[in-house]
Amino acid sequence: MTDQIRVKSKSHMPKDSLFFEKIVPFSLIAMGIITFGLILFAAGVILGIVHF
Repeated sequence: MTDQIRVKSKSHMPKDSLFFEKIVPFSLIAMGIITFGLILFAAGVILGIVHF
């Protein structure tokens, strides 16, 4: 086996970035909640609980 030189990849995320530390996590959580709500709505329509 040959020795491989591992190159550390530099992060493209700036340190102490408001966008990556606040906005991106909030957006992901919000999209998760919206997706969960849509899944519940679709299940309600399929089960006949919600009349659409």
